[in-house]
Amino acid sequence: MRGILLATILCAAAALRADAAATVVSTTQDADTRMVEVAFDLSEPAIVTIGAQVRTDGGDWVDIDGSVIHVTGDANRLLPAGTGYKALWNADRDWPGHPAGGETVRMAVRCWSEGNPPPYFVMSCEDTDKRWYYTDERQIPGGVTNRLYKTDFLAMRRIYAKDVVWPMGSPSTEANRGTDETQHYVRLTNDYYMAVFPGTKRQGILLFGKADGYAARADMWLPADAATFAHLRGTAASGAEPPSAGSKLADLRDATGLRFDFPSEAQWEYACRAGTGTARYFGDGALADFVWHSGNNVNNSVKWQNGNTREPGLLPPNPWGLYDMLGNVTEWCRDWYGAYGTATDASSPVVAPTGPAVAPDSTGNRVKRGGSYISPERMCRSAKRAQNDPTWALDATSANGVGNNYSNGYRLVVELD
Repeated sequence: MRGILLATILCAAAALRADAAATVVSTTQDADTRMVEVAFDLSEPAIVTIGAQVRTDGGDWVDIDGSVIHVTGDANRLLPAGTGYKALWNADRDWPGHPAGGETVRMAVRCWSEGNPPPYFVMSCEDTDKRWYYTDERQIPGGVTNRLYKTDFLAMRRIYAKDVVWPMGSPSTEANRGTDETQHYVRLTNDYYMAVFPGTKRQGILLFGKADGYAARADMWLPADAATFAHLRGTAASGAEPPSAGSKLADLRDATGLRFDFPSEAQWEYACRAGTGTARYFGDGALADFVWHSGNNVNNSVKWQNGNTREPGLLPPNPWGLYDMLGNVTEWCRDWYGAYGTATDASSPVVAPTGPAVAPDSTGNRVKRGGSYISPERMCRSAKRAQNDPTWALDATSANGVGNNYSNGYRLVVELD
């Protein structure tokens, strides 16, 4: 039997957005399967997600989005304006035993603009037109640590950074502090998506069409550990400019219409810290429990030996759900390496720093962050800075078949408006 069970399950449906791009036509529930169907129209293009709300004793509606996981149909993606859209929610699977005790529940059709998208983004690396959006990590099919998201799909987390003022660098009391880590206040001007994992070998082959020397090495879900900055982003652009024309990142931008890039150094550290002010995002926890580094790595003397890099996602993430931000592989940032600003007053922060405008004569190096599988403990800190020649590439004729960038990887971001 199929009917609208307004009295017990659904009292209403709501379109949630200031400009109300969605008009909910009907909300019904099958009495046998208890599958909930929401039919709606869109007056303009929007990313659509489906949520649910329960009414409190005080009459307010409170989101229960964490329980709305198994949704199919016209949801979790960008939809054009149109009519006759339908989404299905498996209510009994996600929220068994409810409603109970007179609870009143309503479905919510949420509309997001492309410039203000949901917290999670997933893209097929093979067909980049296939994209999905989620409001909760638990909604990602198979779970974010599934190898699908380390090979054929790219999972990203929105970093809410716009207009947050925070101290970048390390305090003078931090152990193993470098002289180039001067603590200063920073304000970022935009949110951005950041990849949940460092880029892997398989993702690199699918997105960039070239494996940078690691196509036949080890497993495809391991991090790309011979990534050459110049090949992926180019050599001319400063950190404030888009990737150089003809670079792999520029081609990916053209193909997707999304502003893919390496993070700026400030974006990287803000995401790594995830709101923490300690030397590492896990506080005083044992390093080996959270970071792949020289202390828990094997075969350090043979740099290309299988087992040096580890599959991302085996150790706990930082508080924002980003894995392997410290250790495993170092990650390129787009800045030229240079001195920090001197904004010691939170009321006058450095705004969206991107490093020197041109390559410093002294080094001509790009910043890299996070430490790697061969790094000692002191290198695996949120504020630790390192630098490398951006043109160094894998040299198959050198000892052990490696050049100078054997531990260099990357983590992609998508810039948002």
